[in-house]
Amino acid sequence: RLTTALALVGLNEDRGVFGPCPTPHAQVPLRVNRLLAPVERLTAGRRIRLTAAAALVPVVPVFVAFVPGLRALG
Repeated sequence: RLTTALALVGLNEDRGVFGPCPTPHAQVPLRVNRLLAPVERLTAGRRIRLTAAAALVPVVPVFVAFVPGLRALG
């Protein structure tokens, strides 16, 4: 991953992607660390809510299929 990050920095420096900088070699470690930093994860509460919502998704077609039949019987 370090090699990939260094290659990306090298390719994008000439295009001005990282903006103007007086000494590009002094900032390479900071840029590489930023590229290698892990992405932010969801909080535990948000993961639980997302899992609960995803668990309810398969139930929707069952309700759509059976509710009219149950109303006809009732």
